[in-house]
Amino acid sequence: MKVDEGAEEVGLAVILAQLIQQNLDQNPRKWDDFKKLSSRISLDAVDAGVSVTLSFDLNSLVVYEGIRGTPDIKISASSEGLLGLANLRIVAGLPSPFGREARGLRAGLLTGGVKIVGALRKPAQLVRFTRLMSVR
Repeated sequence: MKVDEGAEEVGLAVILAQLIQQNLDQNPRKWDDFKKLSSRISLDAVDAGVSVTLSFDLNSLVVYEGIRGTPDIKISASSEGLLGLANLRIVAGLPSPFGREARGLRAGLLTGGVKIVGALRKPAQLVRFTRLMSVR
């Protein structure tokens, strides 16, 4: 796992790489999801005007500044909303629809404050990414 040279000064890129590494270190079961991720996932923090691309390739990750290539999944939200993914509770392998974070995510999806593109084409990749991001 690495942060691309051009993204080393981008706070969101560094935070995401650290969060994922920390989750892998603290919960070895998350390696199962990490090893099966083979997607480009872009995250756009609309309030901060910052975007990053996480390029997963079966057991490796490179975090880039900006949108790189054609992402399989695109997630746009506020900075707080993106980092809120880390607080989603996982129950039976799936994000729980209950709790404050889940309610905030649903509300954001309904109002357009959170946009997820590509979820229907790559649902398993989105679930794996969400489980990997979750600190719970």
